[in-house]
Amino acid sequence: MNRDLEIVVVDDEEAITEILSSFIPLITQGVQVHAFNDSVVAKEYIAHNPVDVLITDYKMPQCNGLQLMESTPAQVRKVIVSGYVLDIDEEKLHRLNATYFRKPVFLPDLAKVISEEQEQIH
Repeated sequence: MNRDLEIVVVDDEEAITEILSSFIPLITQGVQVHAFNDSVVAKEYIAHNPVDVLITDYKMPQCNGLQLMESTPAQVRKVIVSGYVLDIDEEKLHRLNATYFRKPVFLPDLAKVISEEQEQIH
């Protein structure tokens, strides 16, 4: 049985979450996008709901993107999008099996990750 891909987008910049929330359903059908501008609220949502893909910013107040990914179940596909290349621990990204994109993200690259994950669940 096919099901929708559950995607969580987290960025403290509302414009980013709006762009990604609008773009993702345009590139593929069968997705549910849940956008958050507060990483703590997103963390709580992830703890209580099924999630297939987490797309998060790195630098956010209270809980950064790596901390959010660390609290996310291992089977969730993790994508971090940031302009702070030097601040991100590459070893930790590797351990989390996370994909990294530099801001501004090239949307077709993000679309490829989502398509790959959608193929995995179907």
